[in-house]
Amino acid sequence: MTHHTPTAEQQAIIDAARDRSESILVRAYAGCAKSTTLEMLAHALPPGPALALAFNKKIADELTKRFPPHFQIKTMNGLGHGAWSRALGRRLVLDDKKLGKLVSKILTEAGFKASPDDWANIRTLASRAMSLGLVPKPFTQRSLIEDIPETWKELSESLFGFYDATLCDFSRQAIVEDIKQGFDGLISFDDQIYLSTLFGGSYPRFPLVLVDEAQDLSPLNHLQLRKCAAGRLIVVGDSKQAIYAFRNADSDSINKIKALRSDWIELPLATTFRCPKLIVERARGHAPGFTAHDTNPEGALHYFFPKHENDTWNWQRLAPLANGGASAVLCRNNAPLLSLAFKLLHAQVGITMLGRDIGKGLAVLSKKILKEDDLGAVQCVELIRAWAATETSLAMAQDKEEKVDGIKDREGCLLAVLQGARCQTAGDLRSALAQLFAKDSGRVTLATGHRAKGLEWPLVVYLDSFRLPSKWALQAAAAGRTGPLEQEKNLDYVICTRTKHTLVYCNLEDYQ
Repeated sequence: MTHHTPTAEQQAIIDAARDRSESILVRAYAGCAKSTTLEMLAHALPPGPALALAFNKKIADELTKRFPPHFQIKTMNGLGHGAWSRALGRRLVLDDKKLGKLVSKILTEAGFKASPDDWANIRTLASRAMSLGLVPKPFTQRSLIEDIPETWKELSESLFGFYDATLCDFSRQAIVEDIKQGFDGLISFDDQIYLSTLFGGSYPRFPLVLVDEAQDLSPLNHLQLRKCAAGRLIVVGDSKQAIYAFRNADSDSINKIKALRSDWIELPLATTFRCPKLIVERARGHAPGFTAHDTNPEGALHYFFPKHENDTWNWQRLAPLANGGASAVLCRNNAPLLSLAFKLLHAQVGITMLGRDIGKGLAVLSKKILKEDDLGAVQCVELIRAWAATETSLAMAQDKEEKVDGIKDREGCLLAVLQGARCQTAGDLRSALAQLFAKDSGRVTLATGHRAKGLEWPLVVYLDSFRLPSKWALQAAAAGRTGPLEQEKNLDYVICTRTKHTLVYCNLEDYQ
């Protein structure tokens, strides 16, 4: 164990873990030395069977090095894998290409001439449905969402921006075959959680379970926790960083976990060692009690707004603010980032684009809208705008205004690449997308706020902050649904707290 002198907050958490029997909820704000606190807490606990659940393998490996040996360190996937293996009484074969192989088999047997994009869409749709807990008929196990056409339509539109009943039917068939193979011991990473929670996995029971990043648990993860937690819970999370509802995280995850036990001690971990004092002061309205450590820098706040559309977005005016350190440009939406990416590349500034799956999704959508590679740029623009207008009208007619922002962002992304890469054809557009998201060695990182969570930079440029909160989130709040607005306030907080020194509010273009 690395020696650290605990702060007063950390000592209170350690004392509660050592001296009390109640479950503990630690509300840990951004940059508050959470990993170090967990290490000290784990070593303060008396020896005995204990489980620590980490958000991903990287964190699990880190905790394994830092925690005492009586802790079992598992990811949610690893925990589910063991539970399903015990339920079947056999060693499992893990093949993450399993679902794709099943899709190929089903399409071949049906004689359906699917394009590579169709294949990818079917696989993606099946995977998303499983992650949400959809159990198809004829299986009778509990399903968290209904296996009905309306559900599949909603999933398809949220993923791709369009609905194709045939693709949805093939996805459903793939899940049925996936389950059958799972009972024979052949599983994928999706199956580790899906099968073990909904089809009778044999979970070990622990008198103590520690949960990290509790705000990001999904409904299936909550089922896992119910199955393995026999006694005390120690839960660490920040509801102010709950931003992954669109990825199936339960936006009320921490309160759902609290409902599992009646006796809790709630303690803050609110002193950040990352964020400068100026940023902490501004964030305190959203995160009450948020405090900067005495050794943190004052930090700096700047604003850069081009006065009119002919102004050049000049990175050289911002780069000196990083003092030679790493820089990031973060935004709520993808379209402004793609537009900026080409401005930087044309200025010979190296970039790193986070989110290769975003590029793949845009390529899939472009194939749906622009079927032929040799379509000219003018035709591409017309078809993209026509698609966006149609989809927007459908969303409004169905009272699903929350979809409009995503539709417009995808439209903006495709148009930004057409213009920024000076594409002549639809084929050029797809090539430019592939090349852009392959860039991973530049000195400026471009990412959405969702992609940036868990990362930090000396200089963060907050691009087009006016996009938060979105119009539909405000309308949802006015209608009494506060969840979307809270998620967007959280995203604003996450973006601002990625900086270790300087935050720049910056618009790509003039905005009134």
